[in-house]
Amino acid sequence: MKLKDRIAIVTGAAMGIGKAIAEAMADEGAKIVIADVNDEEGKKTADNINKSGGHANFIKVDVTDFNQIKAATSEVLDQYNKIDILVNNAGIGIMEPFMDGKEEEWDRLIAIDFKGPMLFSKAVLSSMIKEQYGKIINIASVTGVMAVELQVLYSATKGGVIAFTRSLAAEMAAHHINVNAICPGLTATPLVDRGMKEAPEYFDQLIKEIPMGRPAQPEEIAKLAVFLASDESKYITGQRIIIDGGTSRV
Repeated sequence: MKLKDRIAIVTGAAMGIGKAIAEAMADEGAKIVIADVNDEEGKKTADNINKSGGHANFIKVDVTDFNQIKAATSEVLDQYNKIDILVNNAGIGIMEPFMDGKEEEWDRLIAIDFKGPMLFSKAVLSSMIKEQYGKIINIASVTGVMAVELQVLYSATKGGVIAFTRSLAAEMAAHHINVNAICPGLTATPLVDRGMKEAPEYFDQLIKEIPMGRPAQPEEIAKLAVFLASDESKYITGQRIIIDGGTSRV
């Protein structure tokens, strides 16, 4: 098993890409902490992992609240004495013309998608530095490296996550802590499924632009996350790895 006895926190793991990552890491022997605001789905994901022979528990935490993050991190350290892996996956999206955007929506998006990974990373890094080992994986987006209409602010936050990843990786390399970003393209998550129903023409056009002709499956993103969390990737840090079926080609 690639992650045997590793302790992994996965934010936003109640569903979608985060859920797939939590399940894949559990299959590789990691002990999973699901950090999410969604009680019902988060507990369900943890239960499913445990029923499948894995090890998981759920902690309710809002990634915009540093006090909640610190409390969750302390709870994990009290139980396991270390944190080996952090996957900053929690996020939301806004799809609208830039000029229609409202400041309060922008503030919420920035708080969750951009500031959240920074806050959670800050909370776990003391333990990782002490252990001289750690893996931080930030789930960014291909929109952070290419222009996508109607996703201006989302693209900006994901671009920020990529820049944060690169600089933090440089700062943490001396402590044997790897920091990388995964940049998925269009992925078949519940959020995207809802968007396809609400704006079918927009999403049909996005799919037409994918050379492979289909969205990614969450499990395909999860396989990359497992690799980056494993010792197989110990010389890879500060990278943004695009997984989008060839859409961006950059």
